[in-house]
Amino acid sequence: MPFLKDAKRDRAISIEDLRDAYSVSYETAAHRFTNLASVHLGIPVHFLKVHESGTITKAYENDDVNFPADRLGAIEGQMCCRRWTSRVVFDVDDHFNPYYQYTDTGNGTYWCTARVESSSEGANSVSVGVRFDDTKWFLGRDTPNRGVSKHSVEVCCRRAPAELEAAWRDNSWPNVRTPRTLLATLPTGAFPGVDTTDVYEFLEAHAPV
Repeated sequence: MPFLKDAKRDRAISIEDLRDAYSVSYETAAHRFTNLASVHLGIPVHFLKVHESGTITKAYENDDVNFPADRLGAIEGQMCCRRWTSRVVFDVDDHFNPYYQYTDTGNGTYWCTARVESSSEGANSVSVGVRFDDTKWFLGRDTPNRGVSKHSVEVCCRRAPAELEAAWRDNSWPNVRTPRTLLATLPTGAFPGVDTTDVYEFLEAHAPV
């Protein structure tokens, strides 16, 4: 704890520094920080692990960020908003430095730091975020990266653009693997667990001329 308290005093909290100080993975450092931040540092936080397909595999929040959830309140298995740091980081070319982003949401503005890590099941992003007022304690708060998410409104990103959808909706039937646990509920949507925008964009890019 002295390590994190000193970092807060210096307004220089960094998940990378915590990772390096204890020689653990980024995900482990992010988990550890999430467990300690609210109680010992007085900083409400959220944590997300998102598969490259866009599916949320782990999530935690006590900072009122509005995660997508099913009718029973389950977050894991839902599709993460394409505008969130957790999805945007997959498209960043620089995999050496951490990626930071402010995102305007219906619940206010949040700042997140994220990295992509590889696993046997593909790439996953791991991100930690805080409310705008708490960014003053973190390295990366000066980032110019900005996003706007309205994931509670389906047209934000869960539906493909109208022209793209019209071209491919009746000519494709996406499918998704069965959840690893049969107790997990499938995301909502015409094709549960599938990002139709990605599918239609792929079909459009590979369609015969």
